[in-house]
Amino acid sequence: MRRPASLRLVVLGVLVPVAILAALGGWMHHPAVVAAGLCVAVLVGLALSKSLLDALDDAVRTARQLATGQFEARMHGSRVAEWGLLSGALHDIGAASDQRDAQLNAALEDAASQRDLFYSIINASNDGLLLYDNDRRLLAANRRCADLLGFSMQDLLNRDTHDLMQALEERCVEPETYHVRLASHFAVPDQPHEDHLLLRAPRRRVLRRHSSPIVNGRGVQGRVFTYTDVTAETDVDRLKSEFVSMASHELRTPLTSVHGALQLALSGSGRLLDPEDRELLEISQANTERLVRLVNDLLDLSKIESGRMPFVVAPVSVAALVEDAARGMQGLASTRGTRITCTVAEGLPDLVGDRDHLMRVVANLLSNAVKYSPPGSVVAITAAMTPEGVEIAVEDEGPGIAPDQFDRLFLPFSRVGAHERQTTGGTGLGLAISRAIIEQHGGRIRVEPRDPTGCRFAFLLAQPDEPTPSLEFREDVA
Repeated sequence: MRRPASLRLVVLGVLVPVAILAALGGWMHHPAVVAAGLCVAVLVGLALSKSLLDALDDAVRTARQLATGQFEARMHGSRVAEWGLLSGALHDIGAASDQRDAQLNAALEDAASQRDLFYSIINASNDGLLLYDNDRRLLAANRRCADLLGFSMQDLLNRDTHDLMQALEERCVEPETYHVRLASHFAVPDQPHEDHLLLRAPRRRVLRRHSSPIVNGRGVQGRVFTYTDVTAETDVDRLKSEFVSMASHELRTPLTSVHGALQLALSGSGRLLDPEDRELLEISQANTERLVRLVNDLLDLSKIESGRMPFVVAPVSVAALVEDAARGMQGLASTRGTRITCTVAEGLPDLVGDRDHLMRVVANLLSNAVKYSPPGSVVAITAAMTPEGVEIAVEDEGPGIAPDQFDRLFLPFSRVGAHERQTTGGTGLGLAISRAIIEQHGGRIRVEPRDPTGCRFAFLLAQPDEPTPSLEFREDVA
């Protein structure tokens, strides 16, 4: 069997120098022998050095090729076993690096494909999309967003975020409120938020702006904004409100005259009429009163939605508000055989708003609860402090409302629920007006089911230190 090159190297490296020393020590008196020994040592050293240097150069060359990405590079081989091991190690490194490079290229191609798919999807959307990271740096946008905001794609993506916000602020109808409204989207990072953006340039637009957090296993990573053009819908709503307002104004005068005439007839010569004729007049009067209430509610709703309803802003005591509303409904509750309970937490701060309008909301919720509650039941009104502000709630024990009908409850003329609710009188505008009033105060109103029966209506109002732009109040009196 052939001995490995490393053993031959030991023989050459040990025995030859020994022979040389022996020659020098034993045969010093033979110059020819000494010279021959020295020559052999020099030749062996040169041969070994050349072999070592060639293998080292080969290893260096192979390592440099691997470092530059030439993973197919290999050493030419060496008869020395250790260099063979080094050659094998470099071969393994090259093969592993080649495999990782292939995997990395595949991952990059997959990422590029996913990126192209992502942009294809967002560019196909009819809504504008903006994607921000946690530092509010713009990461992505689609062409629809650039069109809605009045930018080119290159300008939108290459602009500094601060410059982009500054440009948007200048294009808004109310530039002084732009940053305040935008900050509301980032105020609670893990919650969605929605508002409207009114642009005057490059053309008049009304955009519904909705933002939601981007969440993965590491938490919130950013925020995505969607912009929906609702200009046409807003214009239709405005025209509808203007028509309703105009029609209501035109109806109010003749209805008031008819109502007054019927009252005079019933209080005067109406007493001389036959019972059947008097009953007809009373029915006419009752329906006229209902029409007057409907016209007044339509006018109020139109004014609130258009921002023309005057609000008198002042501190409002929660306890006094709730107790006065409950006291005012005691008469209706007694006729219906129901009982009203009132619970107000201690230490509640004053609300900031219009007391008459807030009283209207509480009274409307109480009135609905009393009307829809069976005799012998309890209607509970409560006021308590929550992390978001003061919550006032009204709970009844009526037939309840299906959860899939909750969204319709606050629409004008919407009547939902059981047969008892549909046959109860009313204009169908009370909850719509209540929602409009609460939203004008910067709050929100909601409905929840109760177990086993009934509903819970509640509205929440925050406690600002002073009126903010979201409170669209005017300190004037009609």
